[in-house]
Amino acid sequence: MRILFVDDEPENVDFVRSLLAEVLDATVEQVGSVQDAVAALHRHDAEPVELVITDVFIPVGEDPGLVMGPRARRAAKDIEHLGGLLLLDEIDRMHRPPVVLVHTACNEYAMVELLDEYGVNRVPKPAPVDVLLRAVLETLDLPVPQ
Repeated sequence: MRILFVDDEPENVDFVRSLLAEVLDATVEQVGSVQDAVAALHRHDAEPVELVITDVFIPVGEDPGLVMGPRARRAAKDIEHLGGLLLLDEIDRMHRPPVVLVHTACNEYAMVELLDEYGVNRVPKPAPVDVLLRAVLETLDLPVPQ
């Protein structure tokens, strides 16, 4: 199993990454921008990504034109901090999209409603490791230990 963890603060991810790798016998890759996430999703020399765990507030990357369509480029300065939405758009366009778990501190009604439209699961950030692990298992439809 291949998991992509998208967060621009690696210190938030390190312990959870190693735990997921061990518990799920998975390869867990961490990237810090939408551009790097899109490249990882479409890398042909690796097994497909089955799960993306992403923050909403992530940078777009060094070359926004690679991941933004024309409308997004016009609003680039307004959406730079919402890179996760660009990533969700890219995942929506994939032929065989991975399942997504959004790990975010945002609880604004408009954002929650928007994430619901994408049909993704959410877990608050920061989440205790056991809560995050439970959310991952539920998102993957795997048994959750009691």
